[in-house]
Amino acid sequence: MRNLLVIIFLLLAAAPLMAQDKTLKVGVYHNPPKIMFDEYGKLSGIHGELLMVVAERHNWQLLPVECDWEQCLTFLQQGKIDILPDVAKNDARAQWAEFHEEAALLSWSQLYAAKNEKITSLLDLNNKRVAVLKGSVQESYLQQLIESFELKSELYPVESFSEGFDAVLTGKANAVATNQFFGNQQVVDRSVQMTPIMFLPSELFFAVSQQSSSDILTTIDNELKRLKADENSVYYQIIERWSSQQKAVSVPFYVWWIIAALVLLAVGVLFFNQLLRRKVADKTKALAQSKYRLNTILDSVEAYIYIKDKDLRYQYANWQVLKLFKLELEDIIGKTDYDLFDKTTADQLKSYDSKVLESGHRLAQGEVNNLPGEKEIHQFWSVKVPLFDSTNQVIGLCGISTDISEYQNMKEEIQSLAYFDPLTGLANRRFMLERLNEEFDLYQSGGGDGVLVMLDIDHFKKINDSFSHDTGDELLILFGQRLESELRQADNAGRLGSDEFMVLLKSEKGQSLRDDSNLRQRLQVLLERLGEPYKLGGSLESVSVSMGITLFSDAQSPGDLMQAADLALSQAKDVNASKLQFFNTGIQREFNYRQQLIAALRKAIKSESLEIYLQPQYQQLSPDSALNCLGFEALLRWCDEELGWVSPAEFIPLAESQGLMPDLHRLVLDQVLSSIPRLQRSALECGVRVAINVSASQFKAEGFVEDIEQRLLATGIPGELLELEVTESMLIDDIEHTANNMERLKALGVTFALDDFGTGYASLGYLKRLPLNSLKIDQSFIRDLHTNNSDEAIVRTVVALGNSLDLDIIAEGVETEEHLLKLQEMGCFRFQGYYFARPEPVSFWTSSEKD
Repeated sequence: MRNLLVIIFLLLAAAPLMAQDKTLKVGVYHNPPKIMFDEYGKLSGIHGELLMVVAERHNWQLLPVECDWEQCLTFLQQGKIDILPDVAKNDARAQWAEFHEEAALLSWSQLYAAKNEKITSLLDLNNKRVAVLKGSVQESYLQQLIESFELKSELYPVESFSEGFDAVLTGKANAVATNQFFGNQQVVDRSVQMTPIMFLPSELFFAVSQQSSSDILTTIDNELKRLKADENSVYYQIIERWSSQQKAVSVPFYVWWIIAALVLLAVGVLFFNQLLRRKVADKTKALAQSKYRLNTILDSVEAYIYIKDKDLRYQYANWQVLKLFKLELEDIIGKTDYDLFDKTTADQLKSYDSKVLESGHRLAQGEVNNLPGEKEIHQFWSVKVPLFDSTNQVIGLCGISTDISEYQNMKEEIQSLAYFDPLTGLANRRFMLERLNEEFDLYQSGGGDGVLVMLDIDHFKKINDSFSHDTGDELLILFGQRLESELRQADNAGRLGSDEFMVLLKSEKGQSLRDDSNLRQRLQVLLERLGEPYKLGGSLESVSVSMGITLFSDAQSPGDLMQAADLALSQAKDVNASKLQFFNTGIQREFNYRQQLIAALRKAIKSESLEIYLQPQYQQLSPDSALNCLGFEALLRWCDEELGWVSPAEFIPLAESQGLMPDLHRLVLDQVLSSIPRLQRSALECGVRVAINVSASQFKAEGFVEDIEQRLLATGIPGELLELEVTESMLIDDIEHTANNMERLKALGVTFALDDFGTGYASLGYLKRLPLNSLKIDQSFIRDLHTNNSDEAIVRTVVALGNSLDLDIIAEGVETEEHLLKLQEMGCFRFQGYYFARPEPVSFWTSSEKD
């Protein structure tokens, strides 16, 4: 009796534990009236109340978890929730979720649109945007319909049905797809109407994660069957109550006719689709039963396909290989390349094939093959892949070779044409510069004097603008023909680019053209002849031509010759009424100054006497908000002992033309990296990221990325503190190389700004493709921003473009409060300019640095 009492006591004590609720995490997304939270934050809606009825009968404790639709699906898949209501069953979801058998609710999808939209059929969706719930079956089904009818429609994914209706009302979408419960409720509450387009009648279930116990689904199934069997059960009361809460939606009578027509059309499409499926199945079956073997397919390929074993003996060759060797298949099987090619070719092929067998990796490269007894050389592009057995051991290789002999011959022919201008037929810049070097070398070794003449058609751009580019091309062709006809056979003429031409005149050996009294007269006659009217488009048009001349004896190098001729040409265009100008004393002084400047710049670079100045960059969201310093831009300054202050606009182009930009870049980078720790130790409340300008030539230079990487590593400076400002012109030249270098630097943390944006010609495709962080609006657009409507329109466009591409926008040249307020009104909040601070030496910004 005592033991029995003890057992009864223990059972009574365990009773509360046995009756303890099962806790289920329920995913809830806002989709009234099917599932939602009520005003008190409790589970509500048709599915919510049904689930609470089941939970109450089986002592389940429901723990609602709020999420949007796509997030709810992810939570269920990850096991973060146990059950998700209002889910349509499909094969994809059945891979990671469990469903009960008895449907909880029947529903269908319908399209709703703004009242001004005339959408009565699927064809009316052409060129329209439809909002759909992201990750829903409606999204995938509509995408299939659009593709089936070949419509130019766009789906606009949203996180909730409410967001979809908002998109329709704000014009972001023309229509929205939703279930009929939610949609009918919105017809009265919002300015939308129901369209006749309905689709996807579906059964809705409670989905359970695979980590949850299986008895949950069994319980739900049993309860739904029990409730549906009783017409007076709470199941029908819930549905009736929620359905009665929806306001009635009036559907025009003609809509039902349209719906009927669409249903018939859908049936017809489905029948046609089924017919096509049957035909495809028949074709597939016929193909599967075909008696053709694999080599029939391989023989039809315009490539040389073969298989070699581990000893490099041929085991298979297609018809193209047999045709090449003029042999039968049995004559090739078991042979090696030494039996088919000459020894040199066979040695080369053995080396390539051995790499594939030894490494076990794919190899692709060019091959040159010689067949015994043939003079013709075959050039191939070969791809070879290793073959493995069931134990993953290499047993041979498969090769696919494509004959590129014709392509290589065409390439060589194109290269042979690389010295001629395709428009005029004259020599191009490359040929003329090489010829200039050769002639000048001959002159310095005792040959005759020579003359370099630079020619330019005045105001050529106006001709293009007034007539057309075709007319401009026609003028260039006629000009080139006339120029060539006026020269001696020993002279050379070429086109350097656009409307600029170059002529090389030679003298007899030992003769100085400086003493040739007829030279000016000859050139004047040539100038007059070239300026005679040209027949363009059926009418005679007069042109003006300028000519700059320099003698070989006036220069020390071909580069000096080009510079002197350019200076003379500029003088002829600007000053000389006769349009003919020899390189003279005045131009010589300008030239000498240029040479002095070059020498001084080389010396300054060597002595590192150029210095960076830092100009801060700021952010201010409004006139009343605090001014936030984001970082600095490094600006190079040069004060020479003899020349004084030299403008960057003067010495930077000079450094570019003299190939000194790599040295300038290293000098700037060294000073910037050494200044960053000093800025970090200073008392300034400012970011220490420093931006430096990089020229196109330097960015493309070999080893550029490696140099920055090594310097960052050596100094310990994080890449995030360095920004590179690049120009638009750099983006259009060798985009693949540019993008590759930028991505490699981006991996180091380095950021990129596109400098002087709007002054060049970078396409939006380049902006999307390259890893840019910000755009800098050129100061030329800021200067007259408050008075020039064109500048204002450009700035607004740049700001909108930057926002759409998620790029920061910074305005340069902000010098007045008017500039600042106007830019803030336009949505630009990052600035740089004299209004905030002038460029100052590093010591100025680190004066508060503590020892």
